[in-house]
Amino acid sequence: MKITFILNLKIHINILFLLLLFTSCSNNKLLFKNIPENLTTEMPEAIITNGDILDINISSLNRESTMIFSQNSNNNNWSQNLETRIIDGYLVDSSGNIEMPIVGSIKASGLTCFEFSELLKISLKEYVLNPTVRTKILNFRVSILGEVNNPGTFSVINQNISLTELISKAGGFTNSANPSKILIIRDANNEVETHYVDLTNYEFIYSEYYYLKQNDEVYVKPDKASLVFDFGILRNISAIALLATTLILIFR
Repeated sequence: MKITFILNLKIHINILFLLLLFTSCSNNKLLFKNIPENLTTEMPEAIITNGDILDINISSLNRESTMIFSQNSNNNNWSQNLETRIIDGYLVDSSGNIEMPIVGSIKASGLTCFEFSELLKISLKEYVLNPTVRTKILNFRVSILGEVNNPGTFSVINQNISLTELISKAGGFTNSANPSKILIIRDANNEVETHYVDLTNYEFIYSEYYYLKQNDEVYVKPDKASLVFDFGILRNISAIALLATTLILIFR
């Protein structure tokens, strides 16, 4: 009787460890299931919002006429001098405007960089002959945390980044990640909105959350199996092993 009990106990322990092993190894993630060929989506332009810092480069044939407007016109190395550019940039205030020398207040919030550049050209024609305007958002940043290998905040120089590219920059998913429920936190018109996306479904590519906006925050949640393994069974595995050993010694 004792021998049978001990054998049954050992079998149950082995099953338990096999279940643990299966749980820990069942985290392979398949993204964009059944994705069709020739799938296309439009890449959106970044929209200027309150709090953005703009790099505005104004040029013309008469360089002297534009110097007062271009605070960093002599600084052509974008990545090396990004912090300097941010200091010298134009801040979009809480009213959605920027203040420029001579021209005064100009509406910027809600416009793309191209649209703002075209609007600024009209205001400059009184002071500059045939001006050329180029605008970039200097503080375009997105953040990611949770189940990725290198969480953090990333500056986006080209003002365009998809969620999948951000995950790649963060070193990819950990084995515990749940790609079917990723939280995106977005500041929309001075209100915070949250939205869950499913990367296992290719239709996500068509959503407004495939391409991120400046200051988006992404949280990759752990899957349920990992939560059980990491915070439930795994923490009690030593206690289970001790109990099993004790029972074996008692009924030996």
